[in-house]
Amino acid sequence: MAKAQRRGQGIQRKARQVKVTTKRAVTGAGRRARQAQMTLGDLIAAAFDAVGGEVKKVKQVVSSRDMTLATGRRIVFVG
Repeated sequence: MAKAQRRGQGIQRKARQVKVTTKRAVTGAGRRARQAQMTLGDLIAAAFDAVGGEVKKVKQVVSSRDMTLATGRRIVFVG
């Protein structure tokens, strides 16, 4: 027989922190991102508006890991 527990003495479990791999996050984000239609030009124009027109900062924002997770695609600038 199990012991009777007093109120508030239940088993406490800590929440486990799970590291999300980039591949799994991109897959999940890609499914959500396909719902909204946005061209690459729209994305770059929005980045210019957000950053203030500096090309290097726009390049960093658009090719960042956060943008990869948000869009589900990796954007790479060449040149």
